[in-house]
Amino acid sequence: MRGPDAGRGLRWPVCALLALLLAAPNAHAAAELGLTAGTTFNVNGSPGSGGVCASAALLWPFEERYAFGLVVHADDQGSGLTELFDPNTGQSLGTVGDLHRWTFGASWRGEARLTNSRKWSVIWGADFGYARQEADVRGVVQDATSDVMVATGPTLLWKLMSGQTLGLSGAWKHAFVSHEAYPDRTTDWASLALTWRWQRVPRQ
Repeated sequence: MRGPDAGRGLRWPVCALLALLLAAPNAHAAAELGLTAGTTFNVNGSPGSGGVCASAALLWPFEERYAFGLVVHADDQGSGLTELFDPNTGQSLGTVGDLHRWTFGASWRGEARLTNSRKWSVIWGADFGYARQEADVRGVVQDATSDVMVATGPTLLWKLMSGQTLGLSGAWKHAFVSHEAYPDRTTDWASLALTWRWQRVPRQ
């Protein structure tokens, strides 16, 4: 089972994001919702095979080129496999999932729009916030730590209709975790994800 620190650490940013989502239609017509889903790679630590990643963000633009808001995120950093043997005969019973590692949390996000044409835009973003890293074996947590996490990378967006955009996001991510007791913890990884965004279009 997960430790109580995980729930406490995520409670305020999740509540903040939900509050912003509820307030966005009334508080600011230009608030932008962003969802991503993709994969992680170049993961250090063990296991480091990579896996799926996802995020949800709410951003408010200002000064035309910039935006600022909150993002919640989860990154699967890999799973190991182990072989089971019959204790009586020694015969192999096949392989099962072993140690699994992932990081989740919430961060403040800032973005700058580098280019903006009629159909395309390129954005550079940076995150800073809280992350919780856990390693478990079939759901039973073996190691957990809370830390500061940073991320940065580009996003390429193709403009659709009704305030929607679709594109690709890449990021390099770093978690400031301690290696003293657990040297296999992950500190660096990268991600590539599909991105969908929606921004309310003001009524004329």
